[in-house]
Amino acid sequence: MLEVCVDTIEALEIAIDSGAQRIELSENLSVGGVTPSVELISKARRACAESLIVLIRCREGDFCYTDQERELMLEQVAQAIRLGADGVALGACHQDHSLDWDFLYRAHRVVKDVSLAASLVVHRVFDNALDPTGAIERLIELGYERILTSGGALRAIDSVDSLREWQMVASNRLEILPAGGVHALNAQVILQSTGCRQLHGSFTASDTGKSDRMPSGTQIAKVRRILDEYLAGSCER
Repeated sequence: MLEVCVDTIEALEIAIDSGAQRIELSENLSVGGVTPSVELISKARRACAESLIVLIRCREGDFCYTDQERELMLEQVAQAIRLGADGVALGACHQDHSLDWDFLYRAHRVVKDVSLAASLVVHRVFDNALDPTGAIERLIELGYERILTSGGALRAIDSVDSLREWQMVASNRLEILPAGGVHALNAQVILQSTGCRQLHGSFTASDTGKSDRMPSGTQIAKVRRILDEYLAGSCER
């Protein structure tokens, strides 16, 4: 599974045309993404037949939220699912970086109240978890399906040991989705070193390293091909 994060309909169309199998939708990716507007979610749903995950993050900055911000995000969770999102990516933590389990529990309940089929993803707040292996077990118990993570470093390629360990802990009970600096030159190494079976990226850098606001269709197509070949090889083994 290749997931591409986008913040415009134009970027979404480029991603899908180039081989993206799942879309993570947000606004303002330049600050890491925030919750997209109702209008953008609705347009994305109409334009996208692939799986659509909506990022829930009420503001840029850290993941330590006030009570009012948490309530707002729970409202955004329900709204995104009602607008047709296949799932949401979210998370919160306390000042000591421990995960905010009360928020994660309440978010799960809100999602399932709207749609039992919708999926829940913990975003990169997980990178700062104090006890990652214990957190994975608890997320499985709560019913979360996926963790978007760079393994604790800024880039997935720099944390392949952690990603491999977490993939083994998850043991097909929960998906580990490597993210952070993923591109065609390191995708195969990340896959082979971690045993993960999916990748996430914005792919806004070209082969020359120049960054652009739009995703690179060439990069997406190359990574999709690498992922397909890796999965085909894994099946043969």
